[in-house]
Amino acid sequence: MKIRLTIFITFIAQLILAQQKIDYLAQNRVDLRKNTPNITETDFNIIGFGALHGSSKPYEVELSLVKSLLKKDLLDYYIIEANFSQAFFVQKYLETGDETLLKELVYAFQTMVSQEGTIETYNHWKNVREHLKNHPAKTIKVIGCDVVNEYKFPIKHLLLLSKDDGNWTQRQILEKTLNQENLNSTIWNKALNEKVKSFVNDYLSNKKKYSGQIDDIWTFNHIIKNLNYNFLNKREREKIIFDNYLVLKSKFGLENKKQFVKYGYFHIQKHKEGNYPSFFTRLIESNIYKKENIVTIIGYLTKSKVLWDKKYNKKGNYKGYTTKAGYGISDYWKEYFKGIKNLKKSKLSDLTMFKLNQENSPYSKGTDLVEIKMFLKDYNTTKLKGKNTLQFIDYAILISDSKAQIPIEEITN
Repeated sequence: MKIRLTIFITFIAQLILAQQKIDYLAQNRVDLRKNTPNITETDFNIIGFGALHGSSKPYEVELSLVKSLLKKDLLDYYIIEANFSQAFFVQKYLETGDETLLKELVYAFQTMVSQEGTIETYNHWKNVREHLKNHPAKTIKVIGCDVVNEYKFPIKHLLLLSKDDGNWTQRQILEKTLNQENLNSTIWNKALNEKVKSFVNDYLSNKKKYSGQIDDIWTFNHIIKNLNYNFLNKREREKIIFDNYLVLKSKFGLENKKQFVKYGYFHIQKHKEGNYPSFFTRLIESNIYKKENIVTIIGYLTKSKVLWDKKYNKKGNYKGYTTKAGYGISDYWKEYFKGIKNLKKSKLSDLTMFKLNQENSPYSKGTDLVEIKMFLKDYNTTKLKGKNTLQFIDYAILISDSKAQIPIEEITN
């Protein structure tokens, strides 16, 4: 009898808490189809937005957030999931509108996130540029602090920053290599990897010799340092992102700037699930910024699809792609975010934003929207024991009926 009573009381308590959350969400939501994002924080250092990769509408959300921040004069730096040189050339695209360059960048982006080498990525940056053109008083600087997974843009950047007096043999090799048609510029190209390694080692051994042939020593050395990570015994991505950020913070005075960060949702969590800290968690634990001055916004997919895989033939030529729905968007009976059903019950449109961190928020208890429930598996439930949603995120955006992104290879123009 006691067991039945305990089960009944627990069930009733869960229903009451669920209703409290639904009532709360109804009072703290905004339809992004009709209104601007309801970000109330203004005294922030960084706002991060992340979602699962491969679906199209997160780019609509990202653009909405960027436009809103620009309108309020709350955006100086746009930090993207890319290496320093890729971000440099994104900035060049925004300034010049060179769409051939943009297409090359999109191909390069997929070496970091395989699902982002898409037409939607391409169109996103076109949309950002168009918005900036229509609002010339609004300016942003795009930067990247990620690892190097492709060499095309770092090489291109190094060549741009330097000149050859006829005796810089390793530079000549890189220049010739970069001009090869259909170059496989990924770090998994062993021949290219060795050429880049030889260039790096030669430069590091002869810095004084080459210094007079380099226009911007600081930038050149920063690129070399990041290339050199690839030739060490171990490369820890999250630590490199954090370390690079600190370097750029010092260089650009980021502590006094408003920053928008677009990354996968793990990287922008404000607390550790287990023992391994994300990028944002490292910023907080190292006292770079106060936790309240970092804002995390997570997009959640429902009734949506994601680009899953690109297909290639034996010669390496693109031949098609696959998509997934349900599994792959973390709203599937075998894999789903705990508490996502409350977002679905409370949505106003296919893009609905919820502020979770109001005073007395029910999300200060439990791990909704952070804990992932998996059939017969413990994905992160144990790691989250004793923690709550607001330790990790501040806002949630429910994204419904989003189509899968389409590979850039499918572009027709």
